[in-house]
Amino acid sequence: MLFALLLAAHITDVATAADDKHPLEVDLDAEYSFVRTTTTISREGVGDVLTHQRDWSGVNLRLAVGIWHDLEVHAYAPLAIRDLQVWHGLAGASSLSGNTVSVSGCAGSLCGPVQPIMPVDGSSLRGGFSEPTFGIAWAPISWERERAPYAYATWVIGIDYTAPIGNRIDDPSRWGFNAAGAAGTGSEIRKEHVIRPYMAFSKRFRVLEPYFKVAGAIPFAAKGAYDNCAHPASLSEVAAVNCIGPWAGQTGYQPPYEGTATLGAELVAYEGSDTRVSFDVRGDMTWHGPQRGYTQVTDALGKLTYADEYVTSQGSIGFYGRAARWLHFRVYGLLGVDSAHFLTHEAIGEDKDSQPGINISEGAGVPAPDQNPNYDFRLDQPGRRLRAEPAVFWGVAGTLSLNF
Repeated sequence: MLFALLLAAHITDVATAADDKHPLEVDLDAEYSFVRTTTTISREGVGDVLTHQRDWSGVNLRLAVGIWHDLEVHAYAPLAIRDLQVWHGLAGASSLSGNTVSVSGCAGSLCGPVQPIMPVDGSSLRGGFSEPTFGIAWAPISWERERAPYAYATWVIGIDYTAPIGNRIDDPSRWGFNAAGAAGTGSEIRKEHVIRPYMAFSKRFRVLEPYFKVAGAIPFAAKGAYDNCAHPASLSEVAAVNCIGPWAGQTGYQPPYEGTATLGAELVAYEGSDTRVSFDVRGDMTWHGPQRGYTQVTDALGKLTYADEYVTSQGSIGFYGRAARWLHFRVYGLLGVDSAHFLTHEAIGEDKDSQPGINISEGAGVPAPDQNPNYDFRLDQPGRRLRAEPAVFWGVAGTLSLNF
Protein backbone atom coordinates (compact mmCIF):
# COMPACT_ATOMS: atom_id res chain seq x y z
CA MET A 1 0.00 0.00 0.00
CA LEU A 2 2.79 2.43 0.88
CA PHE A 3 4.66 1.98 -2.39
CA ALA A 4 1.36 2.29 -4.28
CA LEU A 5 0.74 5.71 -2.76
CA LEU A 6 4.24 6.92 -3.55
CA LEU A 7 4.10 5.89 -7.20
CA ALA A 8 0.52 6.85 -7.95
CA ALA A 9 1.55 9.36 -10.64
CA HIS A 10 4.30 9.23 -13.25
CA ILE A 11 4.39 5.48 -12.92
CA THR A 12 6.85 5.15 -15.80
CA ASP A 13 9.23 7.94 -14.77
CA VAL A 14 12.84 6.77 -14.53
CA ALA A 15 15.87 8.84 -13.55
CA THR A 16 18.36 9.14 -16.37
CA ALA A 17 21.98 10.14 -16.98
CA ALA A 18 24.36 11.07 -19.81
CA ASP A 19 21.69 13.32 -21.40
CA ASP A 20 21.94 16.95 -22.45
CA LYS A 21 19.34 17.98 -19.87
CA HIS A 22 20.45 15.45 -17.26
CA PRO A 23 24.17 14.61 -17.20
CA LEU A 24 23.32 13.06 -13.83
CA GLU A 25 19.78 13.01 -12.45
CA VAL A 26 19.12 12.62 -8.73
CA ASP A 27 15.55 12.42 -7.39
CA LEU A 28 14.66 12.87 -3.72
CA ASP A 29 11.10 12.12 -2.58
CA ALA A 30 9.54 12.48 0.86
CA GLU A 31 5.93 11.39 1.30
CA TYR A 32 3.72 11.69 4.35
CA SER A 33 0.87 9.14 4.48
CA PHE A 34 -2.03 8.42 6.79
CA VAL A 35 -4.12 5.26 6.37
CA ARG A 36 -7.00 4.07 8.57
CA THR A 37 -8.36 0.51 8.29
CA THR A 38 -11.51 -0.64 10.06
CA THR A 39 -12.45 -4.34 10.32
CA THR A 40 -15.29 -6.23 11.97
CA ILE A 41 -14.14 -9.66 13.19
CA SER A 42 -16.69 -12.44 13.46
CA ARG A 43 -16.61 -15.98 14.83
CA GLU A 44 -18.26 -19.03 13.35
CA GLY A 45 -21.47 -19.88 15.16
CA VAL A 46 -21.35 -16.68 17.22
CA GLY A 47 -21.39 -13.63 14.95
CA ASP A 48 -19.49 -10.38 15.38
CA VAL A 49 -17.04 -10.50 18.29
CA LEU A 50 -14.58 -7.64 17.78
CA THR A 51 -14.08 -4.38 15.95
CA HIS A 52 -10.50 -3.61 14.94
CA GLN A 53 -9.04 -0.29 13.81
CA ARG A 54 -5.51 0.42 12.61
CA ASP A 55 -4.12 3.92 12.08
CA TRP A 56 -0.79 4.13 10.25
CA SER A 57 0.98 7.44 9.74
CA GLY A 58 4.51 7.81 8.52
CA VAL A 59 7.00 9.06 6.00
CA ASN A 60 8.31 7.22 2.96
CA LEU A 61 11.75 8.35 1.83
CA ARG A 62 13.00 7.60 -1.69
CA LEU A 63 16.29 8.25 -3.47
CA ALA A 64 16.75 7.53 -7.19
CA VAL A 65 19.95 8.10 -9.17
CA GLY A 66 20.26 7.85 -12.95
CA ILE A 67 23.27 5.81 -14.04
CA TRP A 68 22.65 5.73 -17.84
CA HIS A 69 19.98 6.53 -20.40
CA ASP A 70 16.64 5.86 -18.62
CA LEU A 71 18.35 3.52 -16.16
CA GLU A 72 18.18 4.19 -12.44
CA VAL A 73 19.01 2.67 -9.09
CA HIS A 74 16.81 3.58 -6.17
CA ALA A 75 16.20 2.96 -2.48
CA TYR A 76 13.16 3.29 -0.19
CA ALA A 77 13.07 3.73 3.59
CA PRO A 78 9.54 3.61 5.14
CA LEU A 79 9.35 5.22 8.58
CA ALA A 80 6.26 4.63 10.73
CA ILE A 81 5.63 7.62 12.96
CA ARG A 82 2.64 5.98 14.64
CA ASP A 83 1.22 2.53 13.94
CA LEU A 84 -1.68 2.12 16.37
CA GLN A 85 -4.06 -0.83 16.55
CA VAL A 86 -7.14 -0.80 18.79
CA TRP A 87 -9.76 -3.50 19.24
CA HIS A 88 -13.01 -3.57 21.21
CA GLY A 89 -15.53 -6.25 22.05
CA LEU A 90 -18.89 -6.54 20.27
CA ALA A 91 -22.00 -8.54 21.11
CA GLY A 92 -20.32 -11.93 20.74
CA ALA A 93 -17.17 -11.07 22.71
CA SER A 94 -18.33 -13.19 25.64
CA SER A 95 -17.45 -16.29 23.59
CA LEU A 96 -13.83 -15.15 23.84
CA SER A 97 -13.75 -13.89 27.44
CA GLY A 98 -15.90 -16.77 28.74
CA ASN A 99 -14.21 -19.55 26.76
CA THR A 100 -13.94 -22.98 28.46
CA VAL A 101 -12.02 -24.85 25.75
CA SER A 102 -8.28 -25.44 26.19
CA VAL A 103 -5.77 -24.40 23.54
CA SER A 104 -4.65 -28.06 23.60
CA GLY A 105 -8.11 -29.59 23.13
CA CYS A 106 -10.53 -31.43 25.36
CA ALA A 107 -9.39 -35.06 25.26
CA GLY A 108 -7.98 -34.74 28.77
CA SER A 109 -9.35 -32.78 31.73
CA LEU A 110 -8.16 -29.39 30.45
CA CYS A 111 -11.57 -28.03 29.50
CA GLY A 112 -14.29 -26.79 31.82
CA PRO A 113 -13.04 -23.76 33.77
CA VAL A 114 -13.21 -20.34 32.16
CA GLN A 115 -10.06 -19.68 30.10
CA PRO A 116 -10.25 -16.28 28.35
CA ILE A 117 -8.72 -16.39 24.88
CA MET A 118 -7.72 -12.71 24.63
CA PRO A 119 -8.44 -9.33 26.17
CA VAL A 120 -11.50 -8.19 24.22
CA ASP A 121 -10.47 -4.55 24.66
CA GLY A 122 -6.89 -3.59 24.01
CA SER A 123 -4.35 -1.77 21.88
CA SER A 124 -0.81 -1.99 20.54
CA LEU A 125 1.61 0.65 19.30
CA ARG A 126 4.52 0.32 16.89
CA GLY A 127 6.88 2.73 15.18
CA GLY A 128 10.25 3.16 13.55
CA PHE A 129 11.81 2.16 10.25
CA SER A 130 10.72 -0.90 8.30
CA GLU A 131 13.24 -2.88 6.27
CA PRO A 132 14.78 -0.82 3.44
CA THR A 133 14.19 -1.64 -0.22
CA PHE A 134 16.73 -1.34 -3.03
CA GLY A 135 16.05 -1.67 -6.73
CA ILE A 136 16.78 -0.92 -10.34
CA ALA A 137 14.47 0.30 -13.12
CA TRP A 138 15.02 0.66 -16.85
CA ALA A 139 12.92 2.12 -19.64
CA PRO A 140 14.00 0.31 -22.83
CA ILE A 141 11.41 2.38 -24.73
CA SER A 142 10.63 5.99 -23.87
CA TRP A 143 8.54 8.36 -26.02
CA GLU A 144 10.62 11.32 -24.81
CA ARG A 145 13.87 9.70 -25.93
CA GLU A 146 12.45 8.59 -29.27
CA ARG A 147 11.84 12.27 -30.12
CA ALA A 148 8.47 11.48 -31.62
CA PRO A 149 5.88 12.71 -29.10
CA TYR A 150 2.71 10.63 -28.79
CA ALA A 151 3.99 8.00 -31.26
CA TYR A 152 5.57 5.64 -28.75
CA ALA A 153 4.51 4.12 -25.48
CA THR A 154 6.92 4.13 -22.55
CA TRP A 155 7.86 0.72 -21.22
CA VAL A 156 9.55 0.29 -17.83
CA ILE A 157 10.81 -2.89 -16.22
CA GLY A 158 12.29 -3.15 -12.76
CA ILE A 159 12.99 -5.25 -9.73
CA ASP A 160 13.16 -4.34 -6.04
CA TYR A 161 14.62 -6.21 -3.11
CA THR A 162 13.68 -5.70 0.53
CA ALA A 163 16.57 -6.58 2.83
CA PRO A 164 16.04 -7.98 6.36
CA ILE A 165 18.14 -5.29 8.03
CA GLY A 166 17.57 -4.53 11.72
CA ASN A 167 17.84 -6.43 14.98
CA ARG A 168 14.69 -5.39 16.89
CA ILE A 169 11.99 -7.60 15.39
CA ASP A 170 8.22 -7.19 15.60
CA ASP A 171 7.40 -9.48 18.55
CA PRO A 172 3.61 -9.94 18.93
CA SER A 173 4.01 -11.81 22.22
CA ARG A 174 4.43 -8.44 23.98
CA TRP A 175 0.74 -7.72 23.37
CA GLY A 176 -2.43 -9.63 24.30
CA PHE A 177 -2.44 -10.56 27.97
CA ASN A 178 1.19 -9.41 28.20
CA ALA A 179 0.35 -5.86 27.10
CA ALA A 180 0.22 -4.52 30.65
CA GLY A 181 3.96 -5.12 30.98
CA ALA A 182 4.87 -4.08 27.45
CA ALA A 183 6.28 -0.60 27.93
CA GLY A 184 7.29 1.53 24.99
CA THR A 185 6.70 1.08 21.27
CA GLY A 186 6.99 -2.13 19.25
CA SER A 187 9.15 -2.53 16.16
CA GLU A 188 8.15 -2.56 12.48
CA ILE A 189 11.01 -4.92 11.51
CA ARG A 190 9.76 -8.35 10.41
CA LYS A 191 12.98 -9.89 9.06
CA GLU A 192 11.93 -10.89 5.57
CA HIS A 193 13.48 -11.03 2.11
CA VAL A 194 11.07 -9.75 -0.57
CA ILE A 195 11.73 -9.73 -4.32
CA ARG A 196 9.34 -7.49 -6.29
CA PRO A 197 9.54 -7.66 -10.10
CA TYR A 198 7.32 -5.25 -12.03
CA MET A 199 6.54 -3.91 -15.48
CA ALA A 200 4.71 -0.70 -16.43
CA PHE A 201 3.46 0.96 -19.61
CA SER A 202 2.18 4.45 -20.36
CA LYS A 203 1.33 6.37 -23.51
CA ARG A 204 0.60 10.04 -24.03
CA PHE A 205 -2.48 10.99 -26.10
CA ARG A 206 -2.49 14.80 -26.21
CA VAL A 207 -3.65 15.72 -22.68
CA LEU A 208 -4.35 12.14 -21.53
CA GLU A 209 -1.73 9.65 -20.37
CA PRO A 210 -3.14 6.21 -19.45
CA TYR A 211 -0.89 3.71 -17.72
CA PHE A 212 -0.84 0.08 -16.68
CA LYS A 213 1.38 -1.82 -14.26
CA VAL A 214 1.74 -5.40 -13.06
CA ALA A 215 3.88 -6.35 -10.07
CA GLY A 216 4.51 -9.29 -7.81
CA ALA A 217 6.02 -9.99 -4.40
CA ILE A 218 8.03 -13.13 -3.69
CA PRO A 219 8.82 -13.17 0.05
CA PHE A 220 10.47 -15.53 2.47
CA ALA A 221 11.27 -15.13 6.13
CA ALA A 222 14.88 -14.46 7.07
CA LYS A 223 16.84 -15.84 9.98
CA GLY A 224 15.62 -14.18 13.14
CA ALA A 225 12.01 -13.70 12.01
CA TYR A 226 9.44 -14.25 14.73
CA ASP A 227 8.47 -17.84 15.51
CA ASN A 228 5.48 -18.74 17.70
CA CYS A 229 7.60 -21.51 19.19
CA ALA A 230 9.71 -18.84 20.89
CA HIS A 231 6.98 -18.99 23.56
CA PRO A 232 5.79 -22.65 23.64
CA ALA A 233 3.93 -22.09 26.91
CA SER A 234 1.30 -20.06 25.03
CA LEU A 235 0.75 -22.86 22.50
CA SER A 236 -0.72 -26.35 22.84
CA GLU A 237 0.70 -28.99 25.19
CA VAL A 238 2.64 -30.71 22.39
CA ALA A 239 4.65 -27.54 21.62
CA ALA A 240 7.38 -28.16 24.21
CA VAL A 241 8.42 -31.33 22.33
CA ASN A 242 7.26 -30.72 18.76
CA CYS A 243 8.76 -27.23 18.48
CA ILE A 244 12.27 -28.59 18.85
CA GLY A 245 11.46 -31.91 17.20
CA PRO A 246 9.60 -32.74 13.98
CA TRP A 247 8.15 -29.20 13.56
CA ALA A 248 11.34 -27.22 14.09
CA GLY A 249 11.62 -24.41 11.55
CA GLN A 250 7.99 -24.79 10.35
CA THR A 251 6.09 -22.73 12.90
CA GLY A 252 7.34 -19.19 12.27
CA TYR A 253 6.51 -16.21 10.13
CA GLN A 254 5.38 -17.06 6.59
CA PRO A 255 4.73 -13.84 4.60
CA PRO A 256 2.26 -13.99 1.70
CA TYR A 257 2.99 -14.03 -2.02
CA GLU A 258 1.30 -11.10 -3.73
CA GLY A 259 0.31 -9.98 -7.21
CA THR A 260 -0.89 -6.48 -8.16
CA ALA A 261 -2.47 -4.98 -11.28
CA THR A 262 -2.80 -1.20 -11.65
CA LEU A 263 -4.75 0.76 -14.24
CA GLY A 264 -4.99 4.53 -14.30
CA ALA A 265 -4.76 7.72 -16.29
CA GLU A 266 -3.32 11.18 -15.85
CA LEU A 267 -5.15 14.20 -17.27
CA VAL A 268 -2.89 17.16 -18.01
CA ALA A 269 -4.65 20.45 -17.29
CA TYR A 270 -1.70 22.75 -18.00
CA GLU A 271 1.84 22.24 -19.25
CA GLY A 272 4.69 24.68 -19.85
CA SER A 273 8.38 24.18 -20.55
CA ASP A 274 9.18 23.36 -16.91
CA THR A 275 5.74 23.50 -15.30
CA ARG A 276 2.79 21.14 -15.23
CA VAL A 277 -0.56 20.65 -13.53
CA SER A 278 -2.44 17.35 -13.85
CA PHE A 279 -4.97 15.07 -12.20
CA ASP A 280 -4.54 11.34 -11.66
CA VAL A 281 -7.23 8.64 -11.32
CA ARG A 282 -6.15 5.10 -10.53
CA GLY A 283 -7.39 1.66 -9.52
CA ASP A 284 -5.39 -1.18 -7.96
CA MET A 285 -6.20 -4.81 -7.26
CA THR A 286 -3.85 -6.95 -5.16
CA TRP A 287 -4.07 -10.66 -4.40
CA HIS A 288 -2.53 -11.72 -1.07
CA GLY A 289 -1.74 -15.40 -0.67
CA PRO A 290 -2.17 -17.46 2.50
CA GLN A 291 0.15 -16.44 5.32
CA ARG A 292 1.13 -17.05 8.89
CA GLY A 293 1.65 -13.47 9.85
CA TYR A 294 0.55 -10.24 11.43
CA THR A 295 -3.24 -10.25 11.10
CA GLN A 296 -5.93 -8.16 12.81
CA VAL A 297 -5.99 -10.60 15.77
CA THR A 298 -2.24 -11.18 16.10
CA ASP A 299 -1.75 -8.58 18.83
CA ALA A 300 -4.90 -9.56 20.74
CA LEU A 301 -3.69 -13.19 20.83
CA GLY A 302 -0.01 -12.38 21.26
CA LYS A 303 1.01 -14.72 18.41
CA LEU A 304 1.08 -15.03 14.63
CA THR A 305 -2.03 -16.55 13.06
CA TYR A 306 -2.57 -18.37 9.78
CA ALA A 307 -4.84 -16.40 7.44
CA ASP A 308 -6.46 -17.37 4.15
CA GLU A 309 -5.91 -15.57 0.87
CA TYR A 310 -7.81 -12.37 0.13
CA VAL A 311 -8.00 -9.51 -2.38
CA THR A 312 -7.49 -5.79 -1.85
CA SER A 313 -9.27 -3.38 -4.20
CA GLN A 314 -8.60 0.34 -4.02
CA GLY A 315 -9.06 3.53 -5.96
CA SER A 316 -7.23 6.83 -5.66
CA ILE A 317 -7.53 10.38 -6.95
CA GLY A 318 -4.56 12.72 -7.00
CA PHE A 319 -3.27 16.12 -7.99
CA TYR A 320 0.21 16.66 -9.41
CA GLY A 321 2.06 19.93 -9.79
CA ARG A 322 5.50 20.85 -11.15
CA ALA A 323 6.45 24.37 -10.17
CA ALA A 324 9.91 24.14 -11.73
CA ARG A 325 12.11 21.52 -13.33
CA TRP A 326 13.52 20.62 -9.92
CA LEU A 327 10.39 20.92 -7.73
CA HIS A 328 7.38 18.58 -7.88
CA PHE A 329 4.53 17.87 -5.45
CA ARG A 330 1.60 15.44 -5.26
CA VAL A 331 -1.49 15.13 -3.08
CA TYR A 332 -3.64 11.97 -3.04
CA GLY A 333 -6.66 10.41 -1.42
CA LEU A 334 -7.59 6.72 -1.55
CA LEU A 335 -10.42 4.41 -0.60
CA GLY A 336 -10.34 0.63 -0.64
CA VAL A 337 -11.59 -2.66 0.75
CA ASP A 338 -10.07 -6.02 1.71
CA SER A 339 -12.23 -9.05 0.97
CA ALA A 340 -13.46 -11.27 3.81
CA HIS A 341 -11.17 -14.12 4.90
CA PHE A 342 -10.43 -16.39 7.85
CA LEU A 343 -7.77 -15.19 10.29
CA THR A 344 -7.28 -18.41 12.29
CA HIS A 345 -6.94 -21.39 10.00
CA GLU A 346 -3.91 -23.47 10.99
CA ALA A 347 -3.76 -27.05 9.75
CA ILE A 348 -4.09 -29.53 12.60
CA GLY A 349 -1.00 -31.43 11.52
CA GLU A 350 0.72 -33.64 8.99
CA ASP A 351 2.21 -37.12 8.96
CA LYS A 352 5.61 -36.91 10.66
CA ASP A 353 6.08 -40.52 11.76
CA SER A 354 5.62 -44.00 10.37
CA GLN A 355 2.18 -44.47 11.91
CA PRO A 356 -0.85 -44.39 9.55
CA GLY A 357 -2.88 -41.16 9.50
CA ILE A 358 -2.34 -38.00 11.50
CA ASN A 359 -2.24 -38.78 15.20
CA ILE A 360 -2.96 -35.97 17.65
CA SER A 361 -3.00 -35.64 21.43
CA GLU A 362 -5.91 -33.18 21.73
CA GLY A 363 -5.00 -32.55 25.36
CA ALA A 364 -4.58 -36.21 26.37
CA GLY A 365 -0.93 -35.70 27.32
CA VAL A 366 0.42 -38.37 24.95
CA PRO A 367 3.20 -37.92 22.39
CA ALA A 368 1.83 -36.61 19.09
CA PRO A 369 4.61 -35.73 16.64
CA ASP A 370 2.03 -35.25 13.86
CA GLN A 371 0.21 -32.43 15.67
CA ASN A 372 1.00 -28.88 14.59
CA PRO A 373 2.09 -27.01 17.75
CA ASN A 374 0.51 -23.83 16.33
CA TYR A 375 -2.92 -25.45 16.11
CA ASP A 376 -5.29 -23.82 18.58
CA PHE A 377 -8.38 -25.89 19.40
CA ARG A 378 -10.15 -22.73 20.59
CA LEU A 379 -9.82 -20.86 17.28
CA ASP A 380 -8.47 -23.01 14.42
CA GLN A 381 -11.10 -25.75 14.67
CA PRO A 382 -13.89 -25.40 12.05
CA GLY A 383 -16.91 -23.89 13.76
CA ARG A 384 -14.74 -21.75 16.09
CA ARG A 385 -12.57 -19.80 13.65
CA LEU A 386 -12.23 -16.02 13.54
CA ARG A 387 -12.99 -14.26 10.28
CA ALA A 388 -12.25 -10.75 9.04
CA GLU A 389 -15.32 -9.32 7.37
CA PRO A 390 -14.69 -6.93 4.44
CA ALA A 391 -12.32 -4.29 5.82
CA VAL A 392 -12.63 -0.69 4.63
CA PHE A 393 -9.64 1.63 4.54
CA TRP A 394 -9.04 5.21 3.47
CA GLY A 395 -5.99 7.40 3.40
CA VAL A 396 -4.35 10.62 2.31
CA ALA A 397 -0.80 11.30 1.17
CA GLY A 398 1.35 14.21 0.13
CA THR A 399 4.72 14.00 -1.63
CA LEU A 400 7.43 16.60 -2.17
CA SER A 401 10.05 15.78 -4.82
CA LEU A 402 13.34 17.46 -5.60
CA ASN A 403 14.99 16.62 -8.94
CA PHE A 404 18.55 17.59 -9.77
